[in-house]
Amino acid sequence: MAKKRSLKAKLTRISRSKQKTDKPIYQRLIGIESKIEYHPFLEDWGNQYQSLLRSALNDRQKGISEINIEKSYQKKYNIQWAWADSLATNASSVFDQLTTGKENQISFLETDLKAGFAKAAENLETLENGYKNPSQQNLRNFNKKLLGVKSKLKRLQRKQQQLLKLKQEERLHICWGSKKLFKAQYNLEENGYSNHEEWLEDWRKKRGGNFYSVGKGSVNGNNPVTKIHHKQDDIFSVTITVPRCYQEIYGQKITLEFEITKQRKHDLLYALESNKPVTVQIFRREHKDNQWYIHLSTYVQAVPYISHKRNGCLGIDLNAESIDLVYVKKDENLHHTDGKKTLFSWEIPTGTTGQVEARLRDIVAEIVRIGESYQCPIACEDLDFSKKKATLRHSSKKYNRMLSGFIYDKFRAFLVARAEKYGIEVIFKNPFATSVIGMVKYMAKYGLNSAYAAAMVIARRALGFSERIPRSKEPIIGICISSPEDKEVQSWGQLGKICKLLREQKLSRHQMFESAKVLEALHDAVSRTRMGKSPPRQGRKVKSASKPVVFSNSKIQGESPMPQNC
Repeated sequence: MAKKRSLKAKLTRISRSKQKTDKPIYQRLIGIESKIEYHPFLEDWGNQYQSLLRSALNDRQKGISEINIEKSYQKKYNIQWAWADSLATNASSVFDQLTTGKENQISFLETDLKAGFAKAAENLETLENGYKNPSQQNLRNFNKKLLGVKSKLKRLQRKQQQLLKLKQEERLHICWGSKKLFKAQYNLEENGYSNHEEWLEDWRKKRGGNFYSVGKGSVNGNNPVTKIHHKQDDIFSVTITVPRCYQEIYGQKITLEFEITKQRKHDLLYALESNKPVTVQIFRREHKDNQWYIHLSTYVQAVPYISHKRNGCLGIDLNAESIDLVYVKKDENLHHTDGKKTLFSWEIPTGTTGQVEARLRDIVAEIVRIGESYQCPIACEDLDFSKKKATLRHSSKKYNRMLSGFIYDKFRAFLVARAEKYGIEVIFKNPFATSVIGMVKYMAKYGLNSAYAAAMVIARRALGFSERIPRSKEPIIGICISSPEDKEVQSWGQLGKICKLLREQKLSRHQMFESAKVLEALHDAVSRTRMGKSPPRQGRKVKSASKPVVFSNSKIQGESPMPQNC
């Protein structure tokens, strides 16, 4: 079984060079993009390449290896080895992505079903307890809530069928083009088409106009069939070796020019002079007047880290409303400038996908600039939201908005890419109990809000400081220990017990600002746990209730546990 990669390994663009030297050389993957002049060959070969790619993917699903595809396609479609190699590599990459996507979807559905059934059981138990203990609050919208549980269970049953079907299917599915455009053929007029021929023209255009070539540093032009050369000033050229099947029409080679400026120009010149492989993708963008572009992927030297923990650390807390940043010194205390705490905060951006991404990049650029000025690393929570997203229907609306709006994943990716470009280290730490620790230990001490306090905990954790129960909270330790053996439990276990007790008491965030409130809530939680009592329920008793409801005894995973008269 393959070893699970860390979050940093998934996000980083830095890798060790294969070049054999006394000291290891680290390189950073970059992307360079530019407009390229049009040629009819791009249209024809782009459409043919995509057709061959779909065939290669079908062969991979049939069990044909990448090497056999590479060998057979040279004769079958009359193309050179390098083009066949690029096709096989591209098809294998898509195949691996689809395989991983299917595994992730199965895991997503299993997590969603588990969380959904647990939430349905919790809601049903709440309704049963409310009916047994009638009050004006408990009986408000009672039947409506029951119908909500029934609707949830039906939706979960449909997902069970979807999961079973997905596990039974061996073939991997992909829509070449886009699902939106594919579905448009069934509603032509609503999507701006007068007939099916107009839609078909757009469909074929969407499925073509794209080809790819794997780079190789040991050959002239750093690519076997799309060679890159520098001509003069900011002008570069790509010399495309025409596939044999098109040489009667277009000749053996086609040379096209494009322009690269500023820092990207120097990066590309370094890659060409250092014999770094340059992978080339040439494609058409329909939404930009069918303009053709060239995208180059290559390597440059990695920027050495200028940040060090001796200069302190920046801690980031990303929540549903804001991105909060604090600067903690190496002595684990907050940094002050002119008597003011070094704190920063940005609102979570909203708007279209492009607007959100642009604003996130601006925020990340500012965070990295702050880290560069202090020459300190940046600490962030190591959260895996793939499982969190599976429970979107069962969380708060604000938290759902952050998850479904891809803010967190995009933010982390942008942060790592930007920080590596400027030599700032990004450290991902375990997020366990950061909010509770921050509110219990640092909110009152430093006069922070809950977000800044959590960010401070993350920064301290990155600097290597452990979180102990403060002496003022020593009675809490006694409360949490239920047996003599538990006295040897470290702070992680003690904090975990505190978090569990506070969750059971449903203590609000502002109440955690007051130590007395926290201690009182923990005393109450422990005493009720020992006596076997549930938390007190609020509500005024009423003399008469609505129509009596009889609950069935069916299990959550099977028949819907709904009232028989609902």
